[in-house]
Amino acid sequence: MNKIAVLSLCLIMLGAIAPKAHASSIETRFKELDRNRDGAISKSEAAQEPALWSRFSSYDQDKDGKLSLREFSNYARQ
Repeated sequence: MNKIAVLSLCLIMLGAIAPKAHASSIETRFKELDRNRDGAISKSEAAQEPALWSRFSSYDQDKDGKLSLREFSNYARQ
């Protein structure tokens, strides 16, 4: 019974860590795509990832021609 409790606790802890790890990988990818380091991804920078480039305008919610980290996160979580 004690092994089951330890295993359950480990699984709970992994569940708490997973969303943070995913958010970190999204931010890392955002920084990789943001070649000029201006804090946004332009459509030309998005061309490095064809799936993002082809749907760029649908993720550019404020229609300013660039993706913020929040806007990119919407794409990355799909």
